[in-house]
Amino acid sequence: MRSKMTYSTPASSSHSIHQSLSQLISILALLLLTTIPSTTNALASSNNSNKKLVGRVSAGPIDISALGCGTWSWGNRLLWDYDPSQDEEIYDAYKAVRDAGVTVFDTADSYGTLDLNGRAEILLGQFERRYLLEDATPGTETEGGVAGFINQFLPNPTPNRSQGQQVATKFAPYPWRVFRSSMVNSAKESLARLEQDKLALAQLHWSTANYQPFQERALWEGIADVYDEGLCEAIGVSNYGPLQLQKIA
Repeated sequence: MRSKMTYSTPASSSHSIHQSLSQLISILALLLLTTIPSTTNALASSNNSNKKLVGRVSAGPIDISALGCGTWSWGNRLLWDYDPSQDEEIYDAYKAVRDAGVTVFDTADSYGTLDLNGRAEILLGQFERRYLLEDATPGTETEGGVAGFINQFLPNPTPNRSQGQQVATKFAPYPWRVFRSSMVNSAKESLARLEQDKLALAQLHWSTANYQPFQERALWEGIADVYDEGLCEAIGVSNYGPLQLQKIA
């Protein structure tokens, strides 16, 4: 009698092959995840193009980004527990919003506490110079190792940095700033901290009408002088209520 022979793949061998394939897929997926453009780059473009996520709007005499970024916490130890060791992390956030098309940064000459007074303006100037330098220096943002090798084959949009930083700073009406020249000097000091030639927007930080009314006229005339001397592209006010706005108008 001829015996009947059958052949089959052992169940254990099939399971082993399946397990190996699953592990390989997991490894490939992990490699892809580690090399997908970061949130910073994702903010910089849409559909792998240089199209900005943040548009531009007209604000009187100047053209600005439709979204701005505040800097109140930069240098403020008292309210925000700031420490200079955080500067690198702050720069990462700055780079992310700049890549997204934001150009307007709200700040003030009083942002920062005690020995760090004016720190926000200093950081804004430093961050913009670094941001532009990284854009002009090839290879400053490339990754090394396996991630760098694989990343060169993946979509990695480069942000268009043609729109420069626009600083909208505010001058505090300190009790000793009682002359119109005080505002001009404040503007020059802010520009020195920023290491820039011109502000996008110069503003009075708040009104003194309710506690030191005689100072108001000097502040109004002083902020106008800042514009007349070519230290800013536009002027404005901050924290002014309806009554104060009617007076200054």
